[in-house]
Amino acid sequence: MADQEVIKHGQKIIRLASSKEHPLPHKLREIAIEFFTIVFAVSLSIWLHGLSEHHHQQQEVRAFLSGLRTDLAADIEQVDDIAKAYRGFNSNFTYLAALEAGQKPDEKTFARVVAASDANYHFRPNISRYEGFRSSGKMAYIEDQQLLDTIFNLYQMALPQIRSSEGGWLNRQDKLRTYQDNELNGDELDEHFRVFTSPKGKRLVKMMIAPEQLFKRYANYADQSRAIIKAIDATYPEFAPAKKD
Repeated sequence: MADQEVIKHGQKIIRLASSKEHPLPHKLREIAIEFFTIVFAVSLSIWLHGLSEHHHQQQEVRAFLSGLRTDLAADIEQVDDIAKAYRGFNSNFTYLAALEAGQKPDEKTFARVVAASDANYHFRPNISRYEGFRSSGKMAYIEDQQLLDTIFNLYQMALPQIRSSEGGWLNRQDKLRTYQDNELNGDELDEHFRVFTSPKGKRLVKMMIAPEQLFKRYANYADQSRAIIKAIDATYPEFAPAKKD
């Protein structure tokens, strides 16, 4: 519709310019009116298009943040569970590291710890929604700069830190497994005890005790996720679960 109006007024300017019916001052005045009408029509069209585009972008942001809130709530539960699991691993490896070759451990306790010593977990965040939105170049649609910075910090800094710490732990576990595979002469508890209490075995077991840095990084990820959820709820209160009476 705007294009048709521009064409109509443009044609009128051409007619006025070529007309000999009116004196020059009159024609200039009419041409100026038509010219400013065209400018106004084009400007209004651009403004309305921008308004519509902005509305569409914010609808996309709304949908993204709604899904992101769900993803982060699930991540918080997962990271808390994994931190508890690593606390359990630390307890087991602390027990193994304290064993001495000359002592006889409680059989049931030792058997339980040996059975659990090969377990591992690593954080699997729900990042497909974030990666899709980011790769499509739409993160700039988020107008809350502080929220945007926090989201980027979570995925570009906090998450790689967790992966680095977990990667180191899993690498040390691989070394312990390799040593066990090379040294064990069977699956009897006595064999496991011999391997775990050997000098190298004790050193590898002590290395399996995860440092506090790992737990701080899990806590940092959870705290930042909660901050993002809080910011989302402040902007979109309808996303927040209804409070129980």
